Amino acid sequence: MMKKSQFGALVLGLIVIISLLQCQSTEEKELEPQLDAYFEQLVFNKSEDLNGKNKPGLSVIITKKDSVFYKGNFGSANLDEKSLITETTIFDIASVSKQFTAMAIALLEEKGEIDINDKIVKYLPDLSVAMRDITIYQLVHHTSGIRDWPTLFALKGWLPEEPLLLDDIYEVIKKQESLNFTPGTEFLYSNSNYNLLAKIVEAVTDTAFESWMHDNIFVPIGMENTYFVDTNISEENVIADSYVFNDNNYLSFSNNLSAPGSSSLMSSSSDMSKWLINFNRKTLGGDIAFSKIIQEGKLGNSKTIDYGYGLYITEIKDKKAYYHDGAWGGYRSGIVYFPEENIGVVILSNNGTLHPLEIINDVADILFGEGTEKKTEESEPKEQKVNDEFFALCAGKYEQVDDKGCYLTFFKEGDEYFLNMYEKNRKLFAKSDSVYFIKEAKVEFVFHLRNGKVNSHTLVGKTGNRYLALRVEEDKKEVNINYDKLTGTFYSKELDVKYEIRYMNDELKIQGPIFSDDIIIEHSEDLVFNSNSGVIESVSFLEENGVIISMIINNPRAKNLLFEKIN
Repeated sequence: MMKKSQFGALVLGLIVIISLLQCQSTEEKELEPQLDAYFEQLVFNKSEDLNGKNKPGLSVIITKKDSVFYKGNFGSANLDEKSLITETTIFDIASVSKQFTAMAIALLEEKGEIDINDKIVKYLPDLSVAMRDITIYQLVHHTSGIRDWPTLFALKGWLPEEPLLLDDIYEVIKKQESLNFTPGTEFLYSNSNYNLLAKIVEAVTDTAFESWMHDNIFVPIGMENTYFVDTNISEENVIADSYVFNDNNYLSFSNNLSAPGSSSLMSSSSDMSKWLINFNRKTLGGDIAFSKIIQEGKLGNSKTIDYGYGLYITEIKDKKAYYHDGAWGGYRSGIVYFPEENIGVVILSNNGTLHPLEIINDVADILFGEGTEKKTEESEPKEQKVNDEFFALCAGKYEQVDDKGCYLTFFKEGDEYFLNMYEKNRKLFAKSDSVYFIKEAKVEFVFHLRNGKVNSHTLVGKTGNRYLALRVEEDKKEVNINYDKLTGTFYSKELDVKYEIRYMNDELKIQGPIFSDDIIIEHSEDLVFNSNSGVIESVSFLEENGVIISMIINNPRAKNLLFEKIN
């Protein structure tokens, strides 16, 4: 029989627990109106100036430990039908898909069916010689050097609303005879890595990737309405149309991409909340798999990178965070898990004007409060010592491609580094050897090294917008170029595409049936030309005995593409 003192202690303990739960519940309820007001403003007032509330929107769920403590649904899944978004509405989650592919690799690794350091040609023997030394580890952490397929297909003339399958992507990857860099020496995000991981899962399991993922990942944690684009098993739930904004109108984007592994996964915020809760429960994967997923990758020289298994291992508002976002057409997605707080946030949207990382930063402010212990008002990139030798290559004057007359000058003064813009000096800090940032402006400058020289950089805004700038050679000597010898037809075996180089009206242009408009390339130095087209960054002509024999096209995610002159 329980003694009176024991009973009293038990009652007191229950009172304390109930009080804590009530306090927690009250705190969460106080957050609801703040979150509701933020998302209402974001969707209906900031998403361009259109009347009414029939706008593409978003679904958001916030989890804490093993439960959901906030749900918010705003806007329409389909503007014509005016159907409202709910937590069961299906979205294409784009690159957020990668963490599921990475979990598949971790599970197979745990079962001993693969070794993360295996060469990928062990499973995919029909890949080119250039890929013979690439490992599964390098695919997972984006250190393989394999070119990014969206860039390759853009150079082939593919338009994003045209049908494209994983087999199409694989065929083009197989044709690549060179890489962006030597495997293991750099980090460069490439969707191709994760499509190859999907192919490896198929090779190891002798099962279609989509089926294996359904049976081994989605079903075990109850993600019943999650599936890949070509395997629609959701008959009941509404699939959100995605919308891009153009000429003061929302235009529906037709989604015909099927690229499992890197993207093309359909899900709802309700299902994604189960994935977030699994970060706490670890029902799927357990401690061993999760220890791999959240571990930062390393280069061959042991330098750490901030990408784990399909997730960025980072900080948001000075709190440790596992994060990824995605974008395809008008779909936008973002997911973050704060391990020390056991809080997860998933945002799925069909509004192409929204920026998931910016939203997650704002939500973190609401969740953790402006008064949380922070080194700075907002999270800043980790600072490292400036590589003086590399900065010397970057120093100089640049002009924004899309804003002619806007100049940026980078220089060193004493032991400090500066950017001069609009006649004002701002102090620079290094995030890496080639990436610098300004603390107060929340922008980064990514410098591009080509053939031992830096002639361009990309300004990356806090919302992810990118702006290319080219070096201005103020003391550049007049160069006489025989433009006529540069003209002709050039063919790429890797892309199976022809480009015409024409010189007309004092402009050197790239023409081809795949381009809606001619691409103008402007002289930089020697036989190197730059472009502001977005898909082509630079063109270098190669000469032999005074005759042009080929040209090399570069894009930040697809470098050193060879085009041979055929006439």
